[in-house]
Amino acid sequence: MTSVYRVQDKHGRGPFKPGFTNKWLEHDKGLAPFFTEFPLLNLNAESTPDEFVGCACLELEQLKRWFTQSEFKTLEAKGFKAVKMDVDRVLCSSKNQCVFARKRQLRKGVVEVSLYDLA
Repeated sequence: MTSVYRVQDKHGRGPFKPGFTNKWLEHDKGLAPFFTEFPLLNLNAESTPDEFVGCACLELEQLKRWFTQSEFKTLEAKGFKAVKMDVDRVLCSSKNQCVFARKRQLRKGVVEVSLYDLA
């Protein structure tokens, strides 16, 4: 198994969703969404019906490129947290992100991690 890091809410949903991103994103960091960075990735062909697929980072430092400290503080206030989870497979990866598949729902079996020391 491989461990990955991501920011998500209690339902396992990340903060990049229609109508929500503009409530926390302070500026475009020039990072491409997975479907742009991995144009040949076919999720239907690469994953099975019993798997859950998501985007994450292989290292915490990568995750900090996606979320500044102030953006993360805003997200925390909206119920999001940084988590570490074990995944069954990494479907593709780059220096910016990875796309993974796992048998467990994204909200299950995660461990909250400290992305920034916001104490």
